[in-house]
Amino acid sequence: MRNAILLLLTLAASSMAAFAQSQAVPADKARSIEGYWQDSARRILFAREAPPGSVYGTWTALDPGQTYPSSKHIRRSGAGFELVDLLYDDEYVITVVSARENAIEFVRAAKSPACAMHHDCRLDGEELACSLENTCVEGGRKVLDWRGEERYVRRAHCERDGRRQLLGIPNRCR
Repeated sequence: MRNAILLLLTLAASSMAAFAQSQAVPADKARSIEGYWQDSARRILFAREAPPGSVYGTWTALDPGQTYPSSKHIRRSGAGFELVDLLYDDEYVITVVSARENAIEFVRAAKSPACAMHHDCRLDGEELACSLENTCVEGGRKVLDWRGEERYVRRAHCERDGRRQLLGIPNRCR
């Protein structure tokens, strides 16, 4: 009986090790922003129309199996990088402001209303840490609408899983 339990534990451990290795990121990509990323936590630092009593600065962990993750695919393009935000489609324009091996700065702008979410992201250990700031044009001037931070974890692959809905495009990461 003891040998059977030991055998089962050994098989389970080797299965988990094999799975971990299959999910591992090659060493050259581990130190780069290149790859698939899924949001894992966020916190709000400012919201213009927040209700009274709002609590700021608390990190909220996100469900890794959520239907609408804010997942991104960052890939090399020529001498730089390009970014595809899998949650959004062509109603938004994404402009990479700057990028290097360990950081990317980009803006996701809506065609209507005239708002733009500025992302400033950098590798932080195994995660991609991003500072976000949403500004909208009102009366001909920019107004800060929302400020926060998000953390992303590297994923082996992410893909769109359906058509655009009210909350964006469903997508799935593994």
